[in-house]
Amino acid sequence: MVSFFSTLAVIYRQFLVWKKLFWSSMATNIANPILFLFAFGFGLGRFVEVMGGVSYMIFVVPGMMAYSAMFAASFETTIGSFSRYYLHRNWNAVLSTPVTLAELLLGEVLWASFKGTISASCVLFIGWLWGGVESLSGALFCLPIVFFSCLCFGSFGLLATAYAKGYEFFSYFFTFWVTPMFVFCGVFFEVNKFPDFIQSLSWFFPMTHLVMVIRPLTTGLPIDLITILTHGSYFVVGGLVAFSLAYFKIRLKLFD
Repeated sequence: MVSFFSTLAVIYRQFLVWKKLFWSSMATNIANPILFLFAFGFGLGRFVEVMGGVSYMIFVVPGMMAYSAMFAASFETTIGSFSRYYLHRNWNAVLSTPVTLAELLLGEVLWASFKGTISASCVLFIGWLWGGVESLSGALFCLPIVFFSCLCFGSFGLLATAYAKGYEFFSYFFTFWVTPMFVFCGVFFEVNKFPDFIQSLSWFFPMTHLVMVIRPLTTGLPIDLITILTHGSYFVVGGLVAFSLAYFKIRLKLFD
């Protein structure tokens, strides 16, 4: 049985540490995506004026929102979580309290989702200032969806942490998981612009499903509830499977 208050205590602990590292965290999780947004929105936008029926700046803002959320959540449950487990031994200290492993891991994922949503919100705000948001109400509706998707991103990151024996292991995760989502899942170009093999591969990544939901919302294009629920089902199934696998693997590592 998972206690809400124990999970909240884990999140609060992460928040207290985050306050001390606020500016460095902002540089990694927020400034970096905004720089990409500026470079591609204004730079590439001079050569690609229209993409997906809208101006390139309007097209790329939701893509960068999805990327920033994915990267922040993934980074938090890989490098961040592994540091707390392996380097600082924080997990051992937490587990010596009444907090259970499930509550600890759930707190890790929820905190990662919070950071991912904050990062996406900052990109949304900057994109709106630069004229890259057609529907502000639709864009604000995206934020709960982004948080929901970050639960999935964070769970996959936690799964990588479960198998990591050192920081070098995360080279595989970022090369074969994060980078393909960055380049092939509709962040900068429509997925149908790629070869058929890449198009099929892209649907296995949660980023594609997130972009397919939030792009119509921010650009004011029509999207129905069934489509949102269909794409959202990937986050539910993928997140639950990844979290469950991570939980059982980490339990073996810690208590075997």
